[in-house]
Amino acid sequence: MMPRRTGSSRRMGPPIEVQFPVTPMLDMAFQLLAFFVLTFQSPTAETRLDLYLPASPAALPGSAEGQATETPTRRADLDLENDLWIRAEADDLGDLKALSLGDQKLNGVGALTDRLKRYQRVLNGRPLRVRVVADDRLRYEEAARIVGACSTAGVDSVRLADPGQARVGRP
Repeated sequence: MMPRRTGSSRRMGPPIEVQFPVTPMLDMAFQLLAFFVLTFQSPTAETRLDLYLPASPAALPGSAEGQATETPTRRADLDLENDLWIRAEADDLGDLKALSLGDQKLNGVGALTDRLKRYQRVLNGRPLRVRVVADDRLRYEEAARIVGACSTAGVDSVRLADPGQARVGRP
């Protein structure tokens, strides 16, 4: 005698296969990928340069390692004769193309250092301040070389000026 089943009778058979449409999902994924790849604009590292210069004498390029001494702060001299303007122009690749101090063209960063040292001797202890007006395309390394030249020459204050702020030679 066979036992009787209670309830509904079911036939045991192969499991029912569920169709999962993968092709439309892949199409949508590749369309989204193509959209983001084609509309992406990579920001360049030299688009904007926020430059925070160190106040520590140990970080200045002209000081010997481990032998930096703190320089006493000088009072601000209010006459504008001590302000010099440096104009740095860059080529298309960001390299230094032209450098001028006031209205005079210079042959490079070494000539800038020599000229600033002469100004420092002429001022005889009065503070020498420099404002650097540089192209937006100028690479950081070139700007750092200019600031290092100013520091080596003993300039008291180096300010980075906006290229449209003032014309060269006059504050």
